[in-house]
Amino acid sequence: MREIHEGRSNTATVAVIHFFSERTDGVSLQIQENDRVLASLGWQVIECSADARGQHGFMLPALDYTTPEVLALKVGGQNKAEMVQAFERQVQAIKEGLREMVCRTRPQVIHARNMLSLPIHPAATVAMAEFIAENPDIGFLAQHHDFSFEDDFQPGDRKRAYEIPYPEIQQRVEDALLYQAPNVHHAVINSLMQKRLLAAYGIHAAIIPDSFDFETQPLRIPSLRERLGLREHDLVIGMMTRIIPRKAIEVAIQFVAQLQQRKGEVVGERRGLHGRTITEASRFVLLLAQAAGLDEPENAAYFQKLRHYARAAKVDLLYIGDKVVADSAYRGEADKIPFYSLYSEVDIVTFPSYQEGFGNQYLEAVALGKGVVVAHEYPVMEADILPVVAPDGIISLGNNSQYMRDEAGLIHVQETVLQAAVEREIHFLLHPEEEQSIAARVYTSLKGAYDARVVGNKLAAILQQSVPAH
Repeated sequence: MREIHEGRSNTATVAVIHFFSERTDGVSLQIQENDRVLASLGWQVIECSADARGQHGFMLPALDYTTPEVLALKVGGQNKAEMVQAFERQVQAIKEGLREMVCRTRPQVIHARNMLSLPIHPAATVAMAEFIAENPDIGFLAQHHDFSFEDDFQPGDRKRAYEIPYPEIQQRVEDALLYQAPNVHHAVINSLMQKRLLAAYGIHAAIIPDSFDFETQPLRIPSLRERLGLREHDLVIGMMTRIIPRKAIEVAIQFVAQLQQRKGEVVGERRGLHGRTITEASRFVLLLAQAAGLDEPENAAYFQKLRHYARAAKVDLLYIGDKVVADSAYRGEADKIPFYSLYSEVDIVTFPSYQEGFGNQYLEAVALGKGVVVAHEYPVMEADILPVVAPDGIISLGNNSQYMRDEAGLIHVQETVLQAAVEREIHFLLHPEEEQSIAARVYTSLKGAYDARVVGNKLAAILQQSVPAH
């Protein structure tokens, strides 16, 4: 990655707190992007998470929401008093860790990500609200990437998914969500939630969207295709997101199934931006690149459903999430692959999500030269991204009104929309110079709005405003 040199003024120490900071999920990747820019601006950045590492990392294992103790709170039928006591122990463990972190690092401002808006770790939500109340001399920037009140696909579906079957615990969590105090500033990652917070809660939130370093040059891994079991003539369609239901990976399967049925139309040399030679023996492979989230039962069940669905559709799935690590965590291990390096082996990127706080994988795909992305027009894509890139800047999988859920809980896109997307992809495979022209325009537009330096400077200004005046 490039070095960034900016003017250094009015900087301070900021502690960035999230459940994890070294994974490949969207929030972890944004922490890595933002913190690198903040450090270049002269900020002392402390990363506090369950997997933090390095000289400026503060590891707090109690922030891990995948432990049996945390997961038990989300399952009913257990002794209520024991669950309340277990919950309180978790709250106190997190608060004790935060106190130790503050004692060691002396931050003027704490940047808490997603803890006060999505109770994926209920005790962390309550602990953070109580910690804010107990530390009025520290400034807090509460950045909200996701919300429990957001609908994934059907009204109230996410709220139901995060309900806790113990009323006393549930009430404490609800009281802590979107906690407001004089020493707290709020931020969101899209304009829709900015309007929602103002209208429903009277909260004036800044917008800090997702970002990406558009000049990133990922490490080249020799013989990576061979290591993945791919052949030179195979066409790889990348699904670079986590494996969770709202990513609608089944729609990517539908797209690949229809595309490979028309393989005969694209057989030949110099196909697509990679100049791939496609033969009758070429496989069309859907690559699943992330393991993040599969330790949650609902997501693991969804993954098994996808496997069966792909098998019935005769689509090759290649899951490599257990081998992929964040670029910042890669140490040259023979059995590991840095996440961004994978993009060099992907011919087409699909992004069929029906709900996203922003969509950092879309930014990655454009910045890393993957051409015109096959993307769904989810609400934030419509509101904040398409106005920047123009409608022809994606291969459209329609909007949410053109998605339907079947009895098995899987999403289907309208047939006319699917066929139009396949038709446009075939056109680009046959006319890569036209795709390159559009992709170059989209790259320039997105870089101007969402490059890491642009967003990082905005974040630095908001953090400075959050530092208490003494």
